Amino acid sequence: MAKKLRETKQYFDSDGNLIIKPYRLSDLAAIFDVNTKTMRKWMSKYPDDLGRWEGKYFSIRQVRFCIDKFGLPGKIILFQPYQKAA
Repeated sequence: MAKKLRETKQYFDSDGNLIIKPYRLSDLAAIFDVNTKTMRKWMSKYPDDLGRWEGKYFSIRQVRFCIDKFGLPGKIILFQPYQKAA
């Protein structure tokens, strides 16, 4: 039986803008390109402002707070295949 390939998650739209929606801790770490341990450390500096998350996801308000505090993640550059010079 063939294994199903996992689809990569879409965090950015085609223009490179971050899609704001509820995310898990691992998703936020991937967006900011850091380890989950680092993401927790950053978030621990703002326990009152960030608040606790319910369930597995951070709310849209909490995601916006992270962007405000940690900066807007850079645009993802999609891989361009190498083209030989003519």
